Amino acid sequence: MHKTHSAVKELLLAGILLSAALSSSAMAQEVRYSYLDMSFMAQDAGVSGTQPTPVPGQTVDAAGTDGDGIRFRGSAGTWHNMYMFIDFGSTDIDVDAIVTNPAGEEFPASDEFDFTTIRAGLGVRFPIGLGPATDLYAEVSYDSMDLDLGSFADEDFDTDNHDLGGALGIRAMLNDDWELKAYGRYTSNGDVDLTSGEFDTDTVFGVGFGWQVVRGFSIVADYESGEFSNWSIGFRLDLDED
Repeated sequence: MHKTHSAVKELLLAGILLSAALSSSAMAQEVRYSYLDMSFMAQDAGVSGTQPTPVPGQTVDAAGTDGDGIRFRGSAGTWHNMYMFIDFGSTDIDVDAIVTNPAGEEFPASDEFDFTTIRAGLGVRFPIGLGPATDLYAEVSYDSMDLDLGSFADEDFDTDNHDLGGALGIRAMLNDDWELKAYGRYTSNGDVDLTSGEFDTDTVFGVGFGWQVVRGFSIVADYESGEFSNWSIGFRLDLDED
């Protein structure tokens, strides 16, 4: 629960900062919805479980921790205030395991596993009348998560989940160069028990910013707090730069 409370405080703080800046945003450019970005991403994936192996009486206990990788995002719009988006992340997560043989002897092992997430869907923006540079937005998405743990002793921890998700957020251009955003989203790809392969739902809170270095090229950074917290930093290319 402390993670959720902390995330709520972060979201409220971001909202306060956005609101305080709205009075200066009237002359800023509009929020943009056509872009491509690529980022380095650090991922927290605290998952664990136990699986049997083909050898009778032998088991493997595995626990994933954290790792890093890449993130690609893109958006195209807007048509009647609607846009399409995709968010792809691929990270290598450190995993430690204990192989216990039928005699009760334990053998430690370690490796990395592939953690892949995809969000893709449709969104709609709602300019909120405080200047052309501030939008509320809502999204519906197809959420996919795939954990490919490989194998230590021919066991099978691999699991995946695919379902619908949704998000509500706010984006504001403080001026032509600075954007702030904050959002909350629901997903069925929450914590996963590697023993049963069952996923919990999750509510994720996120904040982020963009800084336009030169026209059409920005540095972007984001943080998400949830069962699988992550942060990313990279660059964005605006596709509708005028």
